[in-house]
Amino acid sequence: MKNDIDSMDFKTAAQVLIEKSNSEPDVVRFVSPLSGGGQISVTWMDFFSYSSKVALYLSRHGVGQNTKVAVYAKNRIQWPVCLMAMHACRGVFVPVYHSNTPKEVEYILTHSDSEILITELDMLPTIRKIWSRLPLIKKIILMDMRMDLQNNLGGGADFEELKDKIVFMDDVYADGEGLLRDDPDGFKRLASLITKDDVSTILYTSGTTGPPKGVVLTYENLYINAGDWIGVLSPLIPDTMVDLLWLPMSHIFGWGELGLGNTLGFTTYFTTPAAVLSDMPTVRPTIFISVPAYWEKLYLTAKASSEDKNKQIAKLRELTGGRLRFCLSGGAGLKREIKEFFYDAELLLIEGYGLTECSPTLTMNRKDDFDFDTVGKPFPRVELRLAPDGEILAKGLNIFKEYYKDPAATKEAFDADGWFKTGDLGEFTQRGFLKIRGRKKELIVTSGGKNISPQLIELRFKDDPYIEHIVVYGDERKYLTALVTLKQDATTAYAKQRGITFTGFTELVTNEAITTLVRSSVDTINNDLASFETIKKFYIYDGHLTPDSGFLTPSLKLRRRNIYEAFKDRLDALYD
Repeated sequence: MKNDIDSMDFKTAAQVLIEKSNSEPDVVRFVSPLSGGGQISVTWMDFFSYSSKVALYLSRHGVGQNTKVAVYAKNRIQWPVCLMAMHACRGVFVPVYHSNTPKEVEYILTHSDSEILITELDMLPTIRKIWSRLPLIKKIILMDMRMDLQNNLGGGADFEELKDKIVFMDDVYADGEGLLRDDPDGFKRLASLITKDDVSTILYTSGTTGPPKGVVLTYENLYINAGDWIGVLSPLIPDTMVDLLWLPMSHIFGWGELGLGNTLGFTTYFTTPAAVLSDMPTVRPTIFISVPAYWEKLYLTAKASSEDKNKQIAKLRELTGGRLRFCLSGGAGLKREIKEFFYDAELLLIEGYGLTECSPTLTMNRKDDFDFDTVGKPFPRVELRLAPDGEILAKGLNIFKEYYKDPAATKEAFDADGWFKTGDLGEFTQRGFLKIRGRKKELIVTSGGKNISPQLIELRFKDDPYIEHIVVYGDERKYLTALVTLKQDATTAYAKQRGITFTGFTELVTNEAITTLVRSSVDTINNDLASFETIKKFYIYDGHLTPDSGFLTPSLKLRRRNIYEAFKDRLDALYD
């Protein structure tokens, strides 16, 4: 196949929605829980109708080609509706994580030049804090229906100013319905104007190594990658397509699941990170896309249920609802034994590799061509090679063209021959599979000159029953140390079973028995490491690393620099 979008049947998500609403109008696309209990179902025709009303409303209020529209909300039915509407208008989607700090929200909204903000009542306190520094925002659309604003915002001089900018979703629908009566084919007309070169989205990186950068992706970037994705993985997609979507749609992983469901026709059940595993036996998904933490939880629960392997597998089927067929893990690596356990249960747990800048996927394991120690082989329209230092370089029509308003960072992202520098270190096996060795910028260089990837060491602790996070430290030091946080419930249960007395978790983590427990885990891992990679000492923190604390990104990656800065004195003391 030619590496050219013009040789393909190019369709945008908005155009696919039009087709689905005609061919399968009564088929359910989304199911969402209601706050008072029960659930609501949205068919393809409902989806099209809601999206049409919002699109015509946005168009009437000035949203057109390159207008930046930000979405700052948790997953809910109105999310894909607003996304589809802004795309039909050729607006540019700017997602903001609901867990971002006020400072991060302000940065993204201002840097992106967003003019319309789509959010929800729960987020208004944050918007209110930064409102005086958001002069470009012309309108705030609340996904909620009309209710008493005064109860949610309180009084104050800035209340009236913010209130004047707000419109509720039921008002948007009402206005859009009138526009739709006057222009029944308005959505189709708007969507027909979209081109492959239009900017679809500006996705901001998580900022693990500095201020977030706005990754500009076109429809061509996304369409090329989606085509590769479906071509490579469609043999694994079951005929009955039911997914349980908990991944934040503000992240390209969750957004990609939404887009895949639009293209292939999933019935998507919305859930939350807290409820997803308890929802699985009820929803009985056939498709589950997740970060490693949830696959690990399923694995550990199944393993702990019995000493008998067949009973463990039966427990796994019970936990997942018994219909699971397509399993995809992303965001970080999974230990091999987890993947082997799922494979023994006749479930192939697929991993790949990518970055936001690559729309996002570069490599993937396949149904009949996989290696559990790797992240698979390159996608058909992706070229990969390794720089002399082992950095993974990429080319292809899925690769972004620029960071928004940052020509210096854009130039730095590519080498002299136009290859995108991923910042990750890798190697190819003899069979052509890619192995990730770590982040180039996160390498620890010891005082003895040894280059060490902390991520590869940390990954070995992923399925530890008591260690929640371990962060390896030791740049320019003679040996490695680590910050450790513990799984509170599991550690507390361990202490009670052994008669350890304590008055609180802070006291418990300093108990000698708990230190010994952690030391045993560390020693077990150290036995399989080179001497210069071993962790000699550690500090147990009595708190947790969370996005709210600034120690994790919204996609749960370590903000290593923030952690090092916050715990520098504690970690440095380990070298005294």
